[in-house]
Amino acid sequence: MTRGCAVKRGFVASSVVAALALTIPGVAVAGGGDDRVVLRPGDGITFSPDPAPGWCSVAAVGRDHANRLVAVTAGHCRQSGSALIWKVGEQHRGPVGIETDVASTGSVDPIGFPTDEAPDYAVLLLDDTKVRGSNTSEPNDRGQRVVLESVGSLAPGDSAVGVQCATGRTNGVACASGGMLVDENLMSSALLMKPGDSGGPLVRADTGEWIGLSVGYRPTRRGLAAYQRADRIIEEIDAHGGIGAGFTLVDAP
Repeated sequence: MTRGCAVKRGFVASSVVAALALTIPGVAVAGGGDDRVVLRPGDGITFSPDPAPGWCSVAAVGRDHANRLVAVTAGHCRQSGSALIWKVGEQHRGPVGIETDVASTGSVDPIGFPTDEAPDYAVLLLDDTKVRGSNTSEPNDRGQRVVLESVGSLAPGDSAVGVQCATGRTNGVACASGGMLVDENLMSSALLMKPGDSGGPLVRADTGEWIGLSVGYRPTRRGLAAYQRADRIIEEIDAHGGIGAGFTLVDAP
């Protein structure tokens, strides 16, 4: 199993899915596109042109201060720091980007559960002559899609988030309702994903705010799922000052 496979962070539980109306903000119907590869929230990425048993997912696509097209995924998925990236299911169309040195691989305890000591994220540099970024995920079997409209921030401690929706390559769009426990880097939720979903986004359904990135699970009083805080990712990328700094979400579906 490759380091990029989300199984390493313990995604072994089924997701908790809540039915949602398609009209609430953050879950909508999208369209559009051109002849480039479209990279969406929750799409799978891999580090080989060949079919592989492991992959990770994209959280968000955006532009940085230099107008470079970039994507954010989980740092524990990172390979060499300079590996080429392919979109899962479309490897025949060639690589869509490359890893960068803007990353933090997170931290784990002796059992392998994520801990709060270090953030978990990685920035990918995309080739915008070959790939078009989208803020809208593929739909689930109900036609629901996750839409990233802004980057949200939650106060540390217990937070009444309400309905949360996540998406990833394996599980697709799934939603749950309830509060979250917010720490310096991680958030705990009842919404669990599956192997391959590491790096996928967590969104507030009522506002479309991107608030988290799937990194695994850890037992807490607010649930087992562990998500890296999106606002901390942006802070870290800006502090690094290189590729990805000044990140702004793309606004096209």
